[in-house]
Amino acid sequence: MLRDVLRDSWAYQEIMQEGREEGRQQRLKDQRQRLVAIVQVHFPAIASLAQEQADVMKDPEVLQGLILKVVAAQNEEEARQLLLAIS
Repeated sequence: MLRDVLRDSWAYQEIMQEGREEGRQQRLKDQRQRLVAIVQVHFPAIASLAQEQADVMKDPEVLQGLILKVVAAQNEEEARQLLLAIS
């Protein structure tokens, strides 16, 4: 009962929301780094483009999709087009 009362409190809800947002931001940061690292290894000539595009992305799900597409890219030009398509 006390646990339910605490969970329903605005303070608890606020703390939980902050925790979720911090987790989301960390996930976004990790995915940005992952994208740049993948591009650096496979297509080093466009690593700076990958960094620029990663820095402006705000949605972790969209970024994850881009990572998967870049991993599947057959060549540098295809990867470049994928990166430019998010603008």
